[in-house]
Amino acid sequence: MKKLLICLLFSISSYANIVSIYNTKNNSFLSYTQFINDLNESGYIVLGEFHNFENIQKAQAKIIKDKTRLAASEDSVQIMWEFLNHTEQESINSEFSRYMNGAITTAEFITNTAGKQNLSYSPIMEVAKDFARAPIALNLPRSLKKKVMDEGINSIDPSLVPAHHYVGGDQYRERFKRAMGGHMPDESFEKYFLAQCLTDSVMSDIANKNEMNLNFIVAGSFHTDFFDGTVSRLKEINPSTVTTLKITTNELFDTEYINGSQDFGAYADYIIITE
Repeated sequence: MKKLLICLLFSISSYANIVSIYNTKNNSFLSYTQFINDLNESGYIVLGEFHNFENIQKAQAKIIKDKTRLAASEDSVQIMWEFLNHTEQESINSEFSRYMNGAITTAEFITNTAGKQNLSYSPIMEVAKDFARAPIALNLPRSLKKKVMDEGINSIDPSLVPAHHYVGGDQYRERFKRAMGGHMPDESFEKYFLAQCLTDSVMSDIANKNEMNLNFIVAGSFHTDFFDGTVSRLKEINPSTVTTLKITTNELFDTEYINGSQDFGAYADYIIITE
């Protein structure tokens, strides 16, 4: 049944490695051209992803490039990435200058800033180079998040904790519990959930502080699904338009992405299926 649906989707809309696009607000499929036209020309476009899938990152890069050019926003576009630590932004900027000058390759820039395990993001960084603007780092280092888990949120510099930080609500907690398998001791679960929510607060805070005309947030879809996590926090502190995408693959696709969750509703404004 799943393979049959994918074949039907493919026949509806195919553009490069993007197989199909579904608008959850009006429950309809649309062409890639219509999708790019419909996306907001200012504010935020959140590219909720499954990490480290080359076809997903290629699709993200294409969406970023095509929408930016259509909006004539090349001089005021920002790519923001979950896999970079905002405490290292100066170093990232320095490496990006070397990248722009041809001193290092795309692979070397990613390896030096995000680790060689993230080379699938090369197409996105090449778009950043095309627009001559260093990617904005959204996250906290794992070492700081581990410190928060082990010693509490007051153990780190207060300047690293956004003023609007809070621990997520019941639905987010339930989703996180399911994602963790539901068998973790309560004390351990609360530590992980605190770190998860702090990440959402930090990413929304950094995205807000670095806003330009058109902004693309590249982040794991758990942080962005159901308009929760990073997305809900960003909407609370910034009045700009925020549009969310959930980008998946043929192999990872679940019909629930189209139909929505019985418990949590629509996953995103648009569902993007790649091959």
